[in-house]
Amino acid sequence: MKNGVILCVDDERVVLTGLQAQLDRDFGSSYVIELAESGEEALELVDELLESGNDLLMVISDQMMPGIKGHEVLRRIHLASPGTYTVLLTGQSDLEAVIDAVNEANLYRYISKPWQSQDLVLTVKEAIKGFYQERQLAQQNLLLERHNKELEQTVSERTKELKEQMTKSAQLLLNILPEKVAAELKDRGEATAKHYDNVSVLFTDFQGFTKLASEITPQELVQTLNECYTAFDDIADAHNLEKIKTIGDAYMCAGGLPLENTSNALDAVAAACEIQQWVANWNAKRVAGGMISWDLRIGIHTGKLIAGVIGKTKFAYDVWGDAVNIASRMESNGAPGKVNISKDTYELVMEQFKCTYRGKIEVKGKGEIEMYFVG
Repeated sequence: MKNGVILCVDDERVVLTGLQAQLDRDFGSSYVIELAESGEEALELVDELLESGNDLLMVISDQMMPGIKGHEVLRRIHLASPGTYTVLLTGQSDLEAVIDAVNEANLYRYISKPWQSQDLVLTVKEAIKGFYQERQLAQQNLLLERHNKELEQTVSERTKELKEQMTKSAQLLLNILPEKVAAELKDRGEATAKHYDNVSVLFTDFQGFTKLASEITPQELVQTLNECYTAFDDIADAHNLEKIKTIGDAYMCAGGLPLENTSNALDAVAAACEIQQWVANWNAKRVAGGMISWDLRIGIHTGKLIAGVIGKTKFAYDVWGDAVNIASRMESNGAPGKVNISKDTYELVMEQFKCTYRGKIEVKGKGEIEMYFVG
C-alpha cells in the first residue's frame, strides 16, 4: 500500500526520467513518484493530490524553468501544504533564489546539478523521516494542548502556575535563537536568511547508540543525553559557538554565525577537544560505577553556508549548504574519541593544533576528501 507522494518538477524530460528511475528503485515500493514538466502543472497536481487526501511528503523542483520558477513553485506549495519538505534542484549558483526559498518555502535543502545519487537518496530518506516525525510531534502537541485546556477547566487554582510555566516555555524558546536573530525578530517580526563565507560546523554522534539505547530505560536514556548535551552546551558557549540543534544522539553547533569572525575554526576545534576530554572523564566515572561507556565521534568542516530562521510559531535557527553535509560526513567517517576535520579546517588550525593526516577517504556522495585527526 502506498503511504505518500514524492513530486518531481523539471522542464527537461530526461532529468525527470532520471529522477523517476532512481526514486522508483529506492522508494517506489513504498511511495508514489509523481512527475510534472512545469511549475503550472505541478501546482495543479498538488491541488489534486491534497484534495484526494494524499500525503505530499516532499517536492523536488528545478529552479530554472519557463514560466514559474522553482523557488516560486515551492513557495506556493508550502502555503498549500506547510508540512511538505521542499528541495530546490539548481544547475547554477542562484543564491538569491535559494534564500527566497528558505524564507518563503521553508526550504529543506538545495542540490546542485548534476546531483550525486547517494546524496539524493539520503536527502529523500531524511525528508520522509522528518515529515512523519513532525506529524507525530504535531499530534502529540495537539493532545498536550487539549490536556492543558482540560486541566485549566477542572483545576482553576492552577491557572496562575500554568501561565507562569507557559511564560517560561516562551523564554526557553527564545533562548534557542541567537541574540542577534532574536533581536531582529523582536524589532521586525521576521529574520531574513543570510549567506556566510566562513563558518565551522561541528557534529557529534555516539558510537553504537541504537544498541546503547536498547540496554537502558527511556528515562535513563533521556537523563543521560540531557547530562551530555548540557555539558556540550556549556563548552560550545564558552568557545563562542552557536548551538543549532540536536537530532536523537547527534549534536550540532557552528562558529562564525550569526556574528561573523575569523577564529571560528580554532574555536570549533578547541571546543571539540574539550568535549572529547569531558566525555573521556565522564566515561571513566561510568565504568568505575559498573556502567557502560558512551564513545563519541566528532567531525568538523569549515566552508560556506546559508543560515536563517524557519517556522512561524515555533522558531528554529538552522543552516543549509554543502558545508553542513561535509561536516556530517566528517563525523560519520571519524572514530570514537577522535576529532576528525577536513582539509579546509586543518589549514586554518594547523599552526595551533597538532594534527595527523589520514589521507584521502572515500565519502558517500562526495568522492574522496582529505581528512585529519586532531592530535
